[in-house]
Amino acid sequence: MPRLHAVALIVWLCGLPAGPGLAQPQPRPVKALASADSSHYLIGDWIRVTVELRHPRGATFQPSIPDSIAGFTVLQRLPFVPMSDTVTRTGVIIARYDSASAVLPGLTYLSAVPGDTALIPVSTNTVSLAVQRIPVDSAGQARDLKPVMSIPYTLAEILLFAGVLLLLAAGGYFAYRLFRKKRQKGTVDTRLPILKAAHVVAYEQLAALKEKRLWQQGKVKEYYSELTEILRRYLEDRFGLMALEETTAEIIEGLQRKKLLPRIIGEVSEVLVRADLVKFAKHKPEIGEHDASLKTVYDIVERTKAAPAAQTAAPPPGEAAPPGAERKEGVHVGA
Repeated sequence: MPRLHAVALIVWLCGLPAGPGLAQPQPRPVKALASADSSHYLIGDWIRVTVELRHPRGATFQPSIPDSIAGFTVLQRLPFVPMSDTVTRTGVIIARYDSASAVLPGLTYLSAVPGDTALIPVSTNTVSLAVQRIPVDSAGQARDLKPVMSIPYTLAEILLFAGVLLLLAAGGYFAYRLFRKKRQKGTVDTRLPILKAAHVVAYEQLAALKEKRLWQQGKVKEYYSELTEILRRYLEDRFGLMALEETTAEIIEGLQRKKLLPRIIGEVSEVLVRADLVKFAKHKPEIGEHDASLKTVYDIVERTKAAPAAQTAAPPPGEAAPPGAERKEGVHVGA
């Protein structure tokens, strides 16, 4: 009977649950598989290692990967991307900066399943990688490893450049207009002193032009170019206009501000317009218009010259003045 009790006691003790210190954790059904997109790389290349985690539903993970692993530098830890209820994809981007055939150790992740807060590590398989130096062509020329990357301009940058150019152009234009206006008012005068009176210079140049007989030789364009240059230079020296640089319309506008008689302004306009037609529109004036234009320029100079009120008129080029002749018509107003 006592022997029967002992047997029963042994059976009862064997049926008791194991204590906390004796509990063994059950292995979790989590697998981790690592793979690279290639096995050969150059020094400094980015190596992408993909990790596929197979796990029960609801499992969560976090990486336990240091910044450096067996000579490989960890550049980036990739996020966890669920592929299905039981498959999650993640990985790392690594690089190696010396040449070697190396083995990437297993990558460790900590896993947790629903109902169990304990974090259990799970490691991937190892991955063999070969990192090589850049091949050197001793017979060839040195060149970049990769072509220079060109970054296209954005619309905002293009508009900014265009705006700066427009502002510079506008500033230059207004500065030029201001300079010209000041010069016309006499505040800026960079011209050399005139040794002879403007009308004296004009008379001499008109006489010299007549002696050249340009239009008689068929050089009509050259004739009108010299004639209008004489007129423009006289107007510039006499009235302070920038006639040598201005258009016909600008010259007429300047003479109107000087309050010249309308008849004189009309004659100036007639000569300049006729010369513009000859020079730019291939206009061929009648033969009589050539001498008439020169005579008109002479008359303009004569009636607008700066001289005493009573002065004997100088003769036209090539002509003698009649004794005692005086010309008082076309008196300039406001010059």
